[in-house]
Amino acid sequence: MVKKSSWMLVILISIVAVSFLAAGCAKKSVVKEEVAGRPAPAVEAKKAEPPPRPVAPPKAEPAPPPPPAPAPKVEAAPPKAVAAIDLAALRIQFAFDDYSLSSQAKENLEKLAGWMKEAGTAKIQVEGHACEIGTNEYNLALGERRANSAKTYLEGLGIGSGRLSTISYGEERPLDPGHTEASRSKNRRAEFVMTK
Repeated sequence: MVKKSSWMLVILISIVAVSFLAAGCAKKSVVKEEVAGRPAPAVEAKKAEPPPRPVAPPKAEPAPPPPPAPAPKVEAAPPKAVAAIDLAALRIQFAFDDYSLSSQAKENLEKLAGWMKEAGTAKIQVEGHACEIGTNEYNLALGERRANSAKTYLEGLGIGSGRLSTISYGEERPLDPGHTEASRSKNRRAEFVMTK
């Protein structure tokens, strides 16, 4: 009898399971038929639609700036004619064993600086010289101090250091080869040479 009741129980469970499956499938097809067969009521249609969202007015984006106007074509002006300068006339003199600038030396350096500003890209080498009195090493050092003194003054007047260079010749290139005080006085100098 236990066998018979177990069989009955299995059959009953199977029937219930099949009924649930059939009922579940039938509902789905019925719903599909209703939706396809008749129009849905207006109430249900409203439920299907998402609730209206508040519509913000479109943000006014700033207008993009107008494209830049093409640069006017400017033809390169011919280089400005700069008056020639006599660099030898701007030579500066120094006192014996000294590298400080006299008022005449400063005046000449101011003329040179004015010309260099007009010339734009001109480069100048400042050459320092000394007389024959003293050792060769001392005179080279003195010539260097004289050249640097002139260069520093020109830089103070607005001339870029990249446009100036210095060199010392000491007593090696005398302007006047004589051995008198007048000759030696002419040799204590700084001269200017255009390098470009």
